[in-house]
Amino acid sequence: MINPYEAYLESNISTASKLDQIIMLYDKAIISLERAKEDIKNNDIKSKINNINKALDIINYLNAILDMEKGEEIAQNLRDIYTFLMKHITIANAENSVEKIDESIKVLKNLNEGWIGIKDKI
Repeated sequence: MINPYEAYLESNISTASKLDQIIMLYDKAIISLERAKEDIKNNDIKSKINNINKALDIINYLNAILDMEKGEEIAQNLRDIYTFLMKHITIANAENSVEKIDESIKVLKNLNEGWIGIKDKI
């Protein structure tokens, strides 16, 4: 069952500003990882894999859209973080590690708060 917030994200992403889209993508990745944690606890391997893959797809997309020329050092730092997250989440998946997923969620939440802070200043 899709929760109302997730349905809202999916229906509004196409009309949102680029900054809002990035924030929504972070939200969706966080939701997917939260669900993967529950899947691990419930021993639902298929759902865990689907949720992990959603999060990895989002992070990979965020990495792919980085403008390395304009973003310079910030873009490189984000690329390094995204690369770390993709590896960390992949290991979490293989090990069924709720702790590693929690660590990844914390990183994503911190990044998302930064984007929200930028949005609030615009």
